[in-house]
Amino acid sequence: MKVPKYVVIHPFKKRSLEAMLKMPSEKNVLLKNLKSNCTEDADWVRSWAVLEQEKLYCEWDAKDPESIRNIFEKGGGGVEIEAIYEMQVIEGEDFTEKVLEAIQS
Repeated sequence: MKVPKYVVIHPFKKRSLEAMLKMPSEKNVLLKNLKSNCTEDADWVRSWAVLEQEKLYCEWDAKDPESIRNIFEKGGGGVEIEAIYEMQVIEGEDFTEKVLEAIQS
């Protein structure tokens, strides 16, 4: 069964994001705890830091938004969730093969 994908948006101050990006992954307690709390219902895949927007965008595989929220509650909270949206991933390869085919027909 294919698990839905979600993007979770977190507001962070620019200086916090910069510090997070400079930190070696093995010392990033926030992300280590997050990953250790993941379950088969919700699994963190990766994140993108957008400094200019003061946002952290995180990709999740999860059965539903509540499963993602449970991971953050289990970790003691403290990380604000601005929004959770179900999403579809479109890879460049998919675009080239499938979307262009549809446009040309």
